[in-house]
Amino acid sequence: EAKASMIWIIGEYAERIDNADELLESFLESFDDETPQVQLQMLTATVKLFLKRPAETQKMVQDVLTLATQDSDNPDLRDRGYIYWRLLSTDPEAAKKVVLAEKPNIADDTFTLDPSVLDELISHLSTLAAIYHKPPSTFVSGRTRTVPTL
Repeated sequence: EAKASMIWIIGEYAERIDNADELLESFLESFDDETPQVQLQMLTATVKLFLKRPAETQKMVQDVLTLATQDSDNPDLRDRGYIYWRLLSTDPEAAKKVVLAEKPNIADDTFTLDPSVLDELISHLSTLAAIYHKPPSTFVSGRTRTVPTL
């Protein structure tokens, strides 16, 4: 959903967006009317913003945690709200490590395969060879199997 994606961007890059708190605040006005996906994203984005700017967003994070844990019927939202609440109240540094953890780079290994292996994999596209990125001869014995007759 586009709204959830936009909220994710605000939370992920809050340190680069001057009015990130105002933007999230505008989304929070309709928190109860949003889909669970958008609510989960608003919760996470608000916690991320709080970890990056605690002084400015103390009330906002408390309001969102209250909405998520006490006013919501969605168990996923409620559970994540409780997890964030406990993390923030017991060990804010651990919360930073968990919530603001660096994401791994996306790797593209398309061009690391030998062209001849790639051609063979294409001919075996609907088999495990395509998943393992190895020709079938490397993991299947040469013995042929027969179907027993009934």
